[in-house]
Amino acid sequence: MNKLKVAASALGIFAGLGGPVHGPGEILQGNVAPSNIVFEAWPGFTALSGEPAMTIIPNLLVTGILAIIVGVLLSVWSAKFVSRKHSGLVMILLSIVLLLVGGGLIPPLFGIAAGVLATVFNYKRAKNGGID
Repeated sequence: MNKLKVAASALGIFAGLGGPVHGPGEILQGNVAPSNIVFEAWPGFTALSGEPAMTIIPNLLVTGILAIIVGVLLSVWSAKFVSRKHSGLVMILLSIVLLLVGGGLIPPLFGIAAGVLATVFNYKRAKNGGID
């Protein structure tokens, strides 16, 4: 198995699981609007300043639910479909959506890195005639 494929898949799964960790903290805050575009997903949580997150959705309950859903989608895509032709682009897009729906600030960066690795892997695989 190609090392690039394994690295892309592992980073994507890591990002996909790191994003939904913010979701329950957002859900517990309830049906309220965040104070700013960047907010604390777990207010009062001392490590990492309350787990900073970002959202464009004006409702923390919906934000938390979407962070969990998009994070799980990113993990599943990274685990199952990393060898598909445009899988890297899908991983990058899911990571950007994860950033915008409260999945934290750092996990989407790992997802974007995974998407770049998947793109490089698929480019090299296509150059070799589809052989891993």
